[in-house]
Amino acid sequence: MAVIYGRRRVGKTKLINQFMQEQGCKRISFTAIEREEGELLTMMTESVLLALAPDMVGNISFNSFEKLFEFIGRQAQEERIIFFIDEYPYLAKKCPYVQSLLQKVIDTQWQAGNLFFIICGSLVSFMKDEVLSESAPLHGRSNLEIKLRPFNYLETAEFLDGFTLEEKAICYGLSNGVAKYIEQFDTQLSLEENIVEQFYSIGGYFTEDLIKTIIVNEKQNPALYSTIISAVATGHTKNNEIASYVGVEDVNFALKVLVNAEILEKRISKKPYYILNDSMLQFWFKYVSRATSLINAGSGSMYYQAYVKDHIHDYMGKVFEKMAKEYLWIQAGRDHIPVLTEITDYQDTVLDENKKQKQIEIDLLGRSGKDILLVGECKFKNAPFDKKDYEELQEKIKYLPANKPVNCIFALGGFTDYVQKNAEDCRLYTLEDMYRQEMDA
Repeated sequence: MAVIYGRRRVGKTKLINQFMQEQGCKRISFTAIEREEGELLTMMTESVLLALAPDMVGNISFNSFEKLFEFIGRQAQEERIIFFIDEYPYLAKKCPYVQSLLQKVIDTQWQAGNLFFIICGSLVSFMKDEVLSESAPLHGRSNLEIKLRPFNYLETAEFLDGFTLEEKAICYGLSNGVAKYIEQFDTQLSLEENIVEQFYSIGGYFTEDLIKTIIVNEKQNPALYSTIISAVATGHTKNNEIASYVGVEDVNFALKVLVNAEILEKRISKKPYYILNDSMLQFWFKYVSRATSLINAGSGSMYYQAYVKDHIHDYMGKVFEKMAKEYLWIQAGRDHIPVLTEITDYQDTVLDENKKQKQIEIDLLGRSGKDILLVGECKFKNAPFDKKDYEELQEKIKYLPANKPVNCIFALGGFTDYVQKNAEDCRLYTLEDMYRQEMDA
């Protein structure tokens, strides 16, 4: 038994289908949808019979899922069978007893046969809470659990031959590394043409309807959740700021739901704050959502040229930090990069030499346990990282409770001669350095 889950469109079904096609056995594939129990049973029966006994389609029916599962079990006594239920949460939500029923047939019948059972789902919180948690009926039955994640920036680049490194980085931000989103970028067109065509044109892939399917995936009040995401995307990151933006007194439950669904991430500091985990949503809510009427009127390209084009590098700031974090995870233990257990950003208020409050913000803070071993700065701008940037970084570092941490600077525009000559205590990385693995491959 295998349990595979992850956000929509990361490639779960594609991966499983590819695996099944490579196996020399019969394969049952059933995708649950939001239907009533009777219709779901009829649909699954058809899928089962088409795979195992096509001559019986239309001539036999089952009055319960239990009878259908027993039929599959009997067939699997004789031969190897793969049984794949896609979007399992829709089935389990409509027929809650299915969880215990599967537990029963797995324990009493299926384990003694030749069945390979696969459960897959996009409702991340449901899969974690209702399938994998210790209190779930199916807990402990699976032999394999995979949380399929989006591609990192290097993996994303492998699908974008023909684009420059900077364009590949921007595509990574706009796609969030999600397989289906990456597919929308045509390397025969310019990056700007792709952005306009897919985000700012009628018939583009990244529409309001697509965003709704992401937001309403696990929620009862999509308008509230959309507004909360919009708040975070536009810089309202603390609880009280979000509540004020949304116009709701208490947003704690909604924030918890979004964190559990892994759309938002809660960052812990003296004043906890939230960030969007999905850089595509970050772009859409900050730079596309307000242009919906213009896009529908055929004027989306004009909006992009006037209000978005010159802000792409601003948008890429947080994406570049994410890329740098991924680089550090990949390089851990090499090139003087320490092995870290956590990499986060850092915000704090300290007292300077004049006993005045000073706000400290650091892009990357790498820890091993509680010890700060690495400090990182990221600049996604065409101008090189200069003396002023370097001195500001050193000023911030002296307020950290750290003993000679490794200093890393990541810069799109490279570094001035002054920095290259004087930043001997820093590891300096250009975009070319970050993509070198991909270029070497």
